[in-house]
Amino acid sequence: MWVLDLFAGIGGFRMGMEAQGHECLGFCEIDKFARKSYKSIFQTEGEIEFHDIRDVSDDEFKKLRGKV
Repeated sequence: MWVLDLFAGIGGFRMGMEAQGHECLGFCEIDKFARKSYKSIFQTEGEIEFHDIRDVSDDEFKKLRGKV
C-alpha cells in the first residue's frame, strides 16, 4: 500500500509504515527545519513534496486518488 506522510515532522509515521512494508509517495511538512531533517533521513528525490497543506489544490489531491 502507498501512503502520503501528512504533517510529517521528521518522519516517525513514515518510518513505522515502511517497517510494515508500505511505500511512501511523498510528504507534507510546513516547518523548514523538519523538512531538511526529513530529507536527510529519507531518500525523497522524485517524491511528491508539499510544504503547507493549506496551499495544496483539489486538483493535486485528485491526482493522488486511488494511489494513497
